[in-house]
Amino acid sequence: MNLRLWLPLCVLFLGGCKDLKEQQLGAYVGDSQTKIVYKNVGKNTETVPNERRVYFKSVDEAMGQGYTLSNVADTDTSAGEE
Repeated sequence: MNLRLWLPLCVLFLGGCKDLKEQQLGAYVGDSQTKIVYKNVGKNTETVPNERRVYFKSVDEAMGQGYTLSNVADTDTSAGEE
């Protein structure tokens, strides 16, 4: 593959993957405004607007920064809704 084409594609790909990488690394997503943290699965992630999302690897990490664990279920609620 031509280097002139390969380099810009790599830059675009890597730049667009930043948010995805942060989401994959964070098992929990917190809301910077409400200071509530949710399990990073299913509809829980939709609860927090993109601009207020903060990702954590653990509940302890989130609680150490003043976040409170949400009382919603920690499971994927997108399947089997009634």
